[in-house]
Amino acid sequence: MVQTGSDSQDRVRDEMQGVFVVSTEDGVTHRLDLDQRQVIRMAEIRPGVLVAVDSAPAALVAVATCRVGAPMVLLIDRGAPDVWFTRRTCATVSAITRMPSVHPSSAGPLVP
Repeated sequence: MVQTGSDSQDRVRDEMQGVFVVSTEDGVTHRLDLDQRQVIRMAEIRPGVLVAVDSAPAALVAVATCRVGAPMVLLIDRGAPDVWFTRRTCATVSAITRMPSVHPSSAGPLVP
């Protein structure tokens, strides 16, 4: 697999591409996939063990605010009839890490 390195940064903008792991001061980790426009929350139940808080990823409509030192605000689509989006306000962001990207041609075969 060909990967680019992960790196920390101070903000995520809606127009960016890639996958970001956003940690907040309440101990929740948010995985923002700006390529697939999805977000899922995870919590650490013991050191090194993350479990999903959400039963499934939510559709990411927009990243309103995501920067270290400020609360994160996302607009998500929960699939509720007649509801265009839900505003999710999260705790203060403590860290943002851009995840390595994998070049599709070198990822290997998909396993059914």
